[in-house]
Amino acid sequence: MEPSTLLSMGALLLVWYLSVGFGVTVAYHRVLTHRSATLRKPVLYALVLAGLPAGPPAEWVGNHRRHHADSDGPNDPHSPVHDGFWYAHCGWYLGVRNRGVCLLYALGGPLRYIVDMFLRQMSPGGHDERAKDVLEDRFLRFLSTRFGYIVGSTTQALPFVVAYFLMAWEGVAIAWVAGVVFYNAGDSVNSVGHLWGKQDFDGAGAARNNRFVALVSLGEGWHSGHHAFPRSARHGLLNGQVDASFLLLRLLSLVGLADDLYLPSAEAVTKRRRG
Repeated sequence: MEPSTLLSMGALLLVWYLSVGFGVTVAYHRVLTHRSATLRKPVLYALVLAGLPAGPPAEWVGNHRRHHADSDGPNDPHSPVHDGFWYAHCGWYLGVRNRGVCLLYALGGPLRYIVDMFLRQMSPGGHDERAKDVLEDRFLRFLSTRFGYIVGSTTQALPFVVAYFLMAWEGVAIAWVAGVVFYNAGDSVNSVGHLWGKQDFDGAGAARNNRFVALVSLGEGWHSGHHAFPRSARHGLLNGQVDASFLLLRLLSLVGLADDLYLPSAEAVTKRRRG
């Protein structure tokens, strides 16, 4: 195999991983759900399209706001404290608690995308009340319908097409593994992020700061900081906590593509910090 081909394949997978990751962490999570910042519409729409493997926008936002409304409580849709690791990791998507089924789903990679197209709740649906602001945007509302989600999701075929041209079916298999990795990186925030790590802040419930999860999820693993200050555009609030998603928001703000980045005061962070 030519070194140039391997480099091209590596670059493809890195770009895909980062685009999906930032689509979820920046657009879905920090901008749409928590209003931590605003983005110019073309940037927002591009990131939402990239993040579609996470699910339709309104459904994702509604579920996540429900999670914050009763974190690790009886109404939390994915609490490992009450429902166990595997249900919180991925079983809650399907309402399945069987560990074997959850493991198969976790290893399904891009196959999960096809399952989600037909089984995930779309709009209009049960989460519309919590995501009214998302549904006011015509494009985001379209992507939150089943037809719109399927149409928008066709963009996710591109990495597999490019991988095939680079390395034939071997490239497709490698891309599949990359898909497994990025799905589980995101899911680990809900499972690992509420079980293992350091609880750096008061008022953050069971959420924990986990350095490894923060690395693979582009900063989302600083989960104790996030639950202490949900609206903060930066989750890594302490020294040494690198938050790639916040760095991207800062970069976008410097070039005029993002505004209104919200950050808690240093005094508030110090007051809530444990120890």
